[in-house]
Amino acid sequence: MSRWLFALLAVAFVWFPLIAEDKKEEKKQEKKEDKKYAPTGAWTREIESGAVLKLDFTKKDELTMTVSANDASLIISAKIKIDKDGTIKATATNVEKKGDFPVEIKKDFECSFKIKIDGKTAKVSDYTANDGEEQGKHAVEGEYKKVEDK
Repeated sequence: MSRWLFALLAVAFVWFPLIAEDKKEEKKQEKKEDKKYAPTGAWTREIESGAVLKLDFTKKDELTMTVSANDASLIISAKIKIDKDGTIKATATNVEKKGDFPVEIKKDFECSFKIKIDGKTAKVSDYTANDGEEQGKHAVEGEYKKVEDK
């Protein structure tokens, strides 16, 4: 009987660490998947009106969206979460209007979109926003150029 007990304990001591190692590998893989969709750097796009839209992902889990037109601008700081399908969900933490910017954005602004990066260009698609703020869809969706670091 003690032989069987010894054999079971030996198997358990070998088997349990292997299971724990598999769990660690799964978590590492999940983190890699999350990073796969996480954009970095800053990206700009000129809008038809001559305004410039900048998406700045230089801080982890944050996005700063800036729309500049002449001497006026709108700056939205947001926390972001990235879904498994690559959809970025942004929730505003601060909205700042400078000058005579013609658009008002509510403090509880939320939006989501997808971004596909290919070298020095990026394409934003599937933009949605809360409370009828989708008026910006035509401005946000489209092709962006990477802002080069200086």
